[in-house]
Amino acid sequence: MGEKHYFAVIGDIIGSRKVDDRAGLQRQLNAGLADVNRQYANQIASEFLLTIGDEFQGLLRTSENLDRILALLRVAVHPVDLRFGIGVGGLDTPLREQAIGMDGPCFQRARAAIERAKECSTQIEVECGETHPAFEIYSLLYSGMRRSWTERQRQIVDLSMSGMEGVEIARLLEVSQPAVSQHLRAAGVAYVRKATATWLLTLVLLGNKNTFGEEVTSA
Repeated sequence: MGEKHYFAVIGDIIGSRKVDDRAGLQRQLNAGLADVNRQYANQIASEFLLTIGDEFQGLLRTSENLDRILALLRVAVHPVDLRFGIGVGGLDTPLREQAIGMDGPCFQRARAAIERAKECSTQIEVECGETHPAFEIYSLLYSGMRRSWTERQRQIVDLSMSGMEGVEIARLLEVSQPAVSQHLRAAGVAYVRKATATWLLTLVLLGNKNTFGEEVTSA
């Protein structure tokens, strides 16, 4: 049996120091983290939480729905944006209920990934200990497209990627459904979905090489 691998997620708020109401922004982020912990409890190994400053992290057993998890967190802090580092690997310490006080390759790689995202001004990076062109291509493509979107396009794309249907988005934003569809087309969401599907498939294939799960140690 191979080493148990996990997906560590480290994120932070882009340009948080320019935000006037940082306390309010952290409340929004905390609410988003709570939503993720509740909605995706079955695939979370250790719950998401705020750590230092405007950083947060969580640990997943599987990459299933990772795109929806990231989108849901982006929705929570809109119009401010987030960057993410994903690390794939094992743990050297016992699994805890919340994603803090643990160490191992998955967290070390997530840290390297988030630092690379900051350095390269990208929105998302993955580190798995191997070279995978799909990750680099996706990072550059997605980050470039996201920077080109208007604030409204970002909001609607994130809502859509989080799993909401067009009619639900229209009702939430109090706009027409054709307006939602127009924003999605203008943002090139069809290309985003195809690229994201390939990105997720690569993560799934990595995960399928290993086994998941371990008893949780209380903090």
